Amino acid sequence: MNTYKPNTEIENVELLITMKKRILHSYKWHEDVIIPFAKELEISTDELEEILMKRLDMSSLEAINPRFESSKLRCIKERIHADLRLCWLCDVMNIITKEKSNIIKNKIAYEILKENKPYHKAIEEGRKNLLEEIMK
Repeated sequence: MNTYKPNTEIENVELLITMKKRILHSYKWHEDVIIPFAKELEISTDELEEILMKRLDMSSLEAINPRFESSKLRCIKERIHADLRLCWLCDVMNIITKEKSNIIKNKIAYEILKENKPYHKAIEEGRKNLLEEIMK
């Protein structure tokens, strides 16, 4: 006698929600993604989790944290580029070269990500170095 009974649609949905919650509630996910993005969007962590569960499938959820880690450097460098107005100094006015701009951004990003220097301190020092560079 076979007592196997396939899951109902509701049971499948509940299982999927449980599995997604396990991913979202993992320590790294919560610390790296949920808390910072909830603060940035000025919503609760529960609201952000609900958005992610609704918008992302299981494979996307599982792949986000490695992608998040690998995008940190690029995002920091884009922020530095904007905060130092390199878009004007390099891209528009050509006062410094793209190579020199990249050297400055890489140095600041390294200090922030590898040496744990606070962003505002690193950008202050970077601004001084930039000024020295354009005053040559």
